[in-house]
Amino acid sequence: MKRHLFFFALLLFIGTSEVLAQEVQEYKTKILGPANLNYRKSPKRVVIADFQVNYQTALTLEDEKKGGKMFRGGLKGDAKAALTLVLEGLDQEALQKLTDQLYEDYVKELQAQGYEIAPIEEVWDHKAYKTSRDKRWELKAGNGPERGERFGMLLTRPSTQKFVVSQKEFDKTKAGIATLADYETSTERKMGSQKNDFIFNKVVVVVNSFEDGQGEGSKALGRLAGTAQVKAETNFKVSEFSVIKYNIGEVMPRGGIEVSDVLEKQKFDAFQRADIDKRGTDYGNIMTVWSVENREDSDYITVKCDPKKFIKGAQLGVNAFLKSAVQELVDKSN
Repeated sequence: MKRHLFFFALLLFIGTSEVLAQEVQEYKTKILGPANLNYRKSPKRVVIADFQVNYQTALTLEDEKKGGKMFRGGLKGDAKAALTLVLEGLDQEALQKLTDQLYEDYVKELQAQGYEIAPIEEVWDHKAYKTSRDKRWELKAGNGPERGERFGMLLTRPSTQKFVVSQKEFDKTKAGIATLADYETSTERKMGSQKNDFIFNKVVVVVNSFEDGQGEGSKALGRLAGTAQVKAETNFKVSEFSVIKYNIGEVMPRGGIEVSDVLEKQKFDAFQRADIDKRGTDYGNIMTVWSVENREDSDYITVKCDPKKFIKGAQLGVNAFLKSAVQELVDKSN
């Protein structure tokens, strides 16, 4: 009997230590906005206009160096390196359930700090959204993961609540007409600047699994040498590009929020040196012909993932960020 009890206790210890190994690393959040940003006169009512969690399940990196005639004679071919990493083992239904739970935890945290969650209709029926509303906006709940803005991203929204969602996406990295036509950003800015009976809130969280592992110095050397190279590594964290908006204030995690023991630390690279012909082939006194080939190194790698560890790690990291964001709101309200 004692042997059985000891064996059970050992199993319990192993299971507990496996869970305890996953920890949120030290992090800080910052709130961006005007120097006098505060919510002292704002009502303690929050409308969560949108709540999305983006899970990175793949990453692709490419580097290409174009060849051609060389400065001191000769010919250089094109060199290309490409690397694609894909997580293996994730269940999309589990990601949707996690997002539902994260939303529920966030609402409870706001309520615990004395904030009322106002109905989404207060944003949907607001005058700022009435211009061409049927063409620009839709009121929708999450219905399973969908493709995000970037390759490898799965975008999820809670299935338990509807949100105001833009019907058209714009590339915010390009200037010009597209930027001017980005009614989503301009409308949210207008909402945050106006005096309303609520605090306008939008949550966009990005959970990264991979990142570019090549520093700027290494990239610069590669450009000088004419070699194509990409590097990537596993690094599970809530991305530093995650943002939670409260009116015109934006809470972001400085450098991101890392969680230990989610993915095995691994590094990957693809490298290709250009083919060079400096001497050429002489055809008598008539001409010299140079000949090179274009070269490419392309790798597709699946990275094994323990789905339980991934879900637990994402829950720990995202909840830490959400809780800190609410605290930033409270601090600016006092």
